[in-house]
Amino acid sequence: MSHPALRRPVPGPRRQAGAVLIVGLIFLALLTLIGATAFTIAQQNERMSGNTRDTIRAFEAAEASLRDCESVLSSSAGLPAFSGGGGMYTARAYDVAPQLFEDRDWNDASQVRVLAAPLVDVSQQPRCIVERLGDILVTVQGGAVSMGQKKEPQTVYRITAVGFGANVNTVARVQSTYRRP
Repeated sequence: MSHPALRRPVPGPRRQAGAVLIVGLIFLALLTLIGATAFTIAQQNERMSGNTRDTIRAFEAAEASLRDCESVLSSSAGLPAFSGGGGMYTARAYDVAPQLFEDRDWNDASQVRVLAAPLVDVSQQPRCIVERLGDILVTVQGGAVSMGQKKEPQTVYRITAVGFGANVNTVARVQSTYRRP
């Protein structure tokens, strides 16, 4: 037999409050909320980077179309007629609104010049128009402009290009002025 002083009293049944269970459930709910928030933020960041990527794609397509129209103007084969066909126009006066590039139907291939070499990953092929603005007199000798030199006319053109991203609603427009002797 054991000594009575070494015996420990056996606790009787007592009521448990369940505080650990409640704290555990609250902690689990907080972790679930944090996880759901992190997922939502990651999803929004992915959407934003996709939109940025599509905007860049549309801008690059517009740049390609702009260079295509510039190559038509720099060609030694001669200039096309600026009669409105194939995206070649004579510009309206500056005080007339809207300007040609503002009121063209960019989806009508007869009103614009569509890029000949097709691009991939775009909803529509990029397109451009060229407007002949007029002639200016330029005096150049060895790269420097001089007052006493003979002036030669050079023609100025406005080129407007539109590019599209993979999403049909992603559109980029670029414009340049081109001078041709």
